[in-house]
Amino acid sequence: MVFLLLSILFSTSVFIVFRLIGRYKVNTFSAIIVNYIVACSAGFFLSHSNPFIIEIFKYDWLLLSLFLGILFITMFRLIGQSVLKVGISTTTVAAKMSVIIPILFTIAIEPNESLSPIKICGIVLALGAVFFASYKPEKGKIQLSTILLPLIIFFGIGILDSLIKYAQYRYVSNDINPIFSGVTFCIAGLTGLILLPFNRDAANDFRKIKTWILGVLLGIVNFGSMYFFIGALNHIDISSGKQVQGSVVFGVNNIGIVMLGVIIGYLFLKERPTKLNWLGITISLLAIVVLTYSQG
Repeated sequence: MVFLLLSILFSTSVFIVFRLIGRYKVNTFSAIIVNYIVACSAGFFLSHSNPFIIEIFKYDWLLLSLFLGILFITMFRLIGQSVLKVGISTTTVAAKMSVIIPILFTIAIEPNESLSPIKICGIVLALGAVFFASYKPEKGKIQLSTILLPLIIFFGIGILDSLIKYAQYRYVSNDINPIFSGVTFCIAGLTGLILLPFNRDAANDFRKIKTWILGVLLGIVNFGSMYFFIGALNHIDISSGKQVQGSVVFGVNNIGIVMLGVIIGYLFLKERPTKLNWLGITISLLAIVVLTYSQG
């Protein structure tokens, strides 16, 4: 599936760009706002639509897109705070383990989905793979009060992905995909601009050329990650004529992002995976085979 492979590639690139943002000391919030402006522009460009036309307010999915846009930028901010207060490993595990929520949600709403023993095995393997591949020991002790942030991220990301699935299931065909993505990112960007006056450091950071370069790069890969992921959910298997099972897409996509992220970090960013990380990658390969086979 080309769309799924592109989704994995672009989603992994989002994390790589965030690492570059940290390395070059660019304000994360300012880069996020630039990112949403670019992602919004890409959506309207691909849909050949004008963002100022009144017809946008007639779309059935507009309220859902509004909620998603606000949730997008909220989760970005919370993830940034969690990395600072709790650590990157705990935050990453919380974000990636949340895939269980959209998987179960997809099984509940999709008529072609079923929770077979093989799929249960694949889901368990996928969760184990994500945990082992993402986990790295944190320095220092985590206080009880700081557990709240990863918990919010776990449910927040899970709800966000579930709503994307619901939007795709009810409204978003491949033809609607660009305009839906564009409007959602536009709302996220407008939310960021409304909050910008309350963040002086981010406002000042717009004067730096590197903020715009990395923000534009983040916007391109961020748009691609959502656009291609929805395309993967809409994919029709040519051999069977059936739409691919969303639970399998969520599982394989999440595993692929974690696995590719570890490999790229090892090859290009001088990050040393632990033995548990390599075990997670090994389990990932097995989980992908089992989940793919579970479609029957």
